[in-house]
Amino acid sequence: MKKLLLLLVGIFTSVSLAQKTSRIIEQSQAPIKIVSYEADYQKGGKYSSKGIRHEVEYRNISKRNIVALKIGLVSFDVWNEFLNQTGGISMIILSPNETEDGTWIARAYGDFSFYTGLAYVSNVRFSNGEIWSADLDNIAKELRKVEKDFDVSTLIEKDTGD
Repeated sequence: MKKLLLLLVGIFTSVSLAQKTSRIIEQSQAPIKIVSYEADYQKGGKYSSKGIRHEVEYRNISKRNIVALKIGLVSFDVWNEFLNQTGGISMIILSPNETEDGTWIARAYGDFSFYTGLAYVSNVRFSNGEIWSADLDNIAKELRKVEKDFDVSTLIEKDTGD
C-alpha cells in the first residue's frame, strides 16, 4: 500500500510539473490584441534550435496600419525565477482587423527548466511614424505575480549581441 501511495504521489507530481503555463498580459490601451500564446522548451535538432519556443497570434484592433511591432516574451523557470526576456519583432504591414502570427525561440542559461511564459504588446509603430509603448509599471505588476521581486529594469535592458 505504501509503495502504491508513493507511486501515485510521484505520478501526480510529474503531471503537475508537465502542465506549463502560458499567459497573456491584457492591455486595454494596446493597439494590438494577443489572441493566443503558447510557450514551451524545445530540444535542438538537426533543423531546429534549442530554447524556449514562443508562439503568438495577434490582431490589429486599431483603425490604422501598423508597420512594426514587438511582443514582449518573458520566461520563468520551475521555481518562478526569471530566465529570459526577449522581444518578438514583426515588420509585416498589419491592416486594421488583420490577424498574424509569429514564432520566436529564446535561448537562456537553464532554458530546459522553463515553466511559465508571459506575453504582452511591447511596442507598435504606425504607418505615420507614431510609436505606442506599453506601460511597463503595469507589466511589472503582472510579472510580480510570478516572481515576487521582479525587477522592471530587466525589460528595458538592450540586447548587446554578446
